[in-house]
Amino acid sequence: MKFKLLTLNVWLLPYPYPLGSKDRKYRLEKLCEELKDSDYDVICLQELWNEKDFLYLHSELLRRYRHGHYFHSGFTGSGVGVLSAHKIKGTLIHRYTLNGFAHHVHRGDWFGGKIVGMVELDWHGKDIAVYTTHLHAEYNRENDLYLPHRIAQCFELAQFVRYTSRAADMILLAGDFNIEPDDLGYLIIRYVGNLYDAWVNRSNMDDRDGMTCERPDNIYTPDYMRKLCPEGKRLDYIMYQSGKSCIVEPKPGNFSDHVGVTATFSLSGEDSTSVEGECLPKVPLSNAFLERSLAIVEEGEVRVLWDRRLFMAMCIIALSLIILTINLENVFPSLIVAVEISRFILTLFIGFCLWHGIVGLTMERKALRETKHTIRNMLNIDSDLS
Repeated sequence: MKFKLLTLNVWLLPYPYPLGSKDRKYRLEKLCEELKDSDYDVICLQELWNEKDFLYLHSELLRRYRHGHYFHSGFTGSGVGVLSAHKIKGTLIHRYTLNGFAHHVHRGDWFGGKIVGMVELDWHGKDIAVYTTHLHAEYNRENDLYLPHRIAQCFELAQFVRYTSRAADMILLAGDFNIEPDDLGYLIIRYVGNLYDAWVNRSNMDDRDGMTCERPDNIYTPDYMRKLCPEGKRLDYIMYQSGKSCIVEPKPGNFSDHVGVTATFSLSGEDSTSVEGECLPKVPLSNAFLERSLAIVEEGEVRVLWDRRLFMAMCIIALSLIILTINLENVFPSLIVAVEISRFILTLFIGFCLWHGIVGLTMERKALRETKHTIRNMLNIDSDLS
């Protein structure tokens, strides 16, 4: 029996370009046309920020994909949805503890509330657990402020998949990970989650590199990225616990700034899935990448302490400015409106600094500490076994 899955970051930000996605409506219509005659069992979609776009897509593809689920999270929504040709028995969502910063309004990660969603499918009497996610974006590889957050997300993702899929006959994880194969996060997801990369283990090995984003042949790739990454980046993945996968030949055209990844899996008649009749072994854990992860998380904790001092200092400065301008409108009556507006803005600024410095950063520090303790537990277990 064959199980076919597609994952695609559709890049559908519902705002006028350049704030939103270019050619959004046109690409959505063309995507519907392309998928109407498809024969996938499951389609995992990311960056569907407007639920109406998901509902439109589902309604257009209802003949084949009768079942669907959109994962709700955050202020703008998770942007993650699943279309299925088979009955969805249940769903589960986990919102990552760390999702960037509230004051980084020029980024959408905190407002979206990045998640991992799971749908349990009834497929010919077998329970298939399909997970889909969209991790925090990188933005600046040379000065990656969000790296501790992504490391924490990768650990949460790997553990969520590992501990919620034990009753499943087959486990599939697909989505836009925003990490490259040589990144630490990739190793965390693979080894902690005990998963295999469908592209790496594909049966039809060829000389293609599997790049899915910033590709030179994608019309939405910016010119500066063509120079920075001439071959593109591999950010989208399908991972599995066992099964036989192969990559279907891609068709021409760009439905997004990413290209989709599809895999076909063979399931045996036994209780568990297999590759050529043999169960895959457990992926070995390595202390080396756990120690690297621990160092990054600890650096994040140090940064939190410095951020708290910074926000408290800004709070004191803003409060001092309010005190210094108490009688300013009496000395300069013509400035009364400007002074009142400035005080109002400073008051809001003080409120945010207090909230983020005391509440927000405390939550971030505790989340990083939890990840740190998780890594230490893994290192202790590995040390005892070695």
